[in-house]
Amino acid sequence: MTSTGQSMELLTAVEKRIKDDNIKNIRFEFLDTNAVARSKTIPARHFKSTATSGILFPGVFFAVTARSDIPFESSIAKKYHWSDLVFLPDLSTFEVLPWTPNTARVFVSVSDISDGDKALLDPRNVARAQLEKLKDRDLSIFSSFEYEFWVVDEENRKPIIDGVDCYATIRLAKHQAFFDKVAENLSQAGVDIECVETEYAKGQFEFAICPTFGIKAADNAATFRTGVKEMAMRNGFVASFMSTPYPEEGGSSGHFNHSLWSLDGKTPKTGDSSRPYGLSEIGEHWIAGLLEHAPALSFLQSPTVNCRDTVKPDTFTPFNATWGVDNRTCAVRLKPVGAHGIYMENRMGSSAGNPYISLAATIAAGIDGIERKLPLPPPVPTNKPSHIAEHVPPNTALLPADMEAAFQALKKDEIIVSAIGADLVDALESVRRLEMTTFAANSDVEKFELHRRMYFDYV
Repeated sequence: MTSTGQSMELLTAVEKRIKDDNIKNIRFEFLDTNAVARSKTIPARHFKSTATSGILFPGVFFAVTARSDIPFESSIAKKYHWSDLVFLPDLSTFEVLPWTPNTARVFVSVSDISDGDKALLDPRNVARAQLEKLKDRDLSIFSSFEYEFWVVDEENRKPIIDGVDCYATIRLAKHQAFFDKVAENLSQAGVDIECVETEYAKGQFEFAICPTFGIKAADNAATFRTGVKEMAMRNGFVASFMSTPYPEEGGSSGHFNHSLWSLDGKTPKTGDSSRPYGLSEIGEHWIAGLLEHAPALSFLQSPTVNCRDTVKPDTFTPFNATWGVDNRTCAVRLKPVGAHGIYMENRMGSSAGNPYISLAATIAAGIDGIERKLPLPPPVPTNKPSHIAEHVPPNTALLPADMEAAFQALKKDEIIVSAIGADLVDALESVRRLEMTTFAANSDVEKFELHRRMYFDYV
């Protein structure tokens, strides 16, 4: 075994691929809490030694803004400051990047060799820990993300399409060649794209990623996000996963589609056609868990100051902790028809959310629902809006509409804080409080311009 705990056979296979594909450089890459890719590029001749010994990054990069502002007064910055953490590669994530000549990428995670607590600063490690807890209950998760995002011209910063003609073929036609190439390149990098469409805003597009089991769903999302931004940049565009850059437009989402299966991936566990709504008992408790912890999940999955601008009634962004069968206005949408059977759509995520945190938080909430056998409240009827009181069960929790409410919702949720880790929760709050001070002294007129400066090019 190598020092990464992975087989020498896998390392040898990766080395062979490096040689066969004429790879000259390998990125050792991770996503920070803002879902921004951070990496060091290693010449191929040094791959083996780096893969076995690990690579160093400053720990503070889990507590910075998307543009690397540091909340120096936060406890997390004081604790880690510029001290390095050791990151080790997951060799199973090695992929050649077709959009970057002679370059491959491998995802790295913080090693727990020296300090297990430090390892849990890393969202990918947090997600893997929750997947292990799901495995302990003889369950696996089959999941994927669907992302809306913005594309503007790099020179004039104008959206590359106008209007709100959602799904319109002609709106996509002008840039069809670019998006076709994006999908093709992503497929070659191991990310299978299910569909591509224009969305309900100027310059807004959506890609849905095909589902897969385990951590690969979040890894695919990470590859997708960075790949889209890179390919856009190489074609004279800027792609952004910022939630809401324009006050006159709606926001971009990052919905998390998922279902539960047996450990071998052969037996679905979410559905039961003999029960109400086609949900199994496990499925009912799982959704109940998501609703129980929805206020905390809302912050974790829609984490930026800018994201809170979308949490309001009478939109397709969830406003309260509701669920419904094929109801787009709810926090959880049960989708009874799919290529792989019944599944759940966690709609609380914005496009700016970190996919590993979304995966981890969803699993933690769902497991709590199963363990405590939480009862499932009545659904909001299909095609009825979830912000109208008569359609909503009594005492339904509202999702936090501002950052202070979001902080409190997370910190008082002991189950989710325990799952995510106190240090990571502290890092998330510290970064957002720094962002709030950046925006606080300015008028509403300037707000979205300041938000774009903070997020658009980076997220």
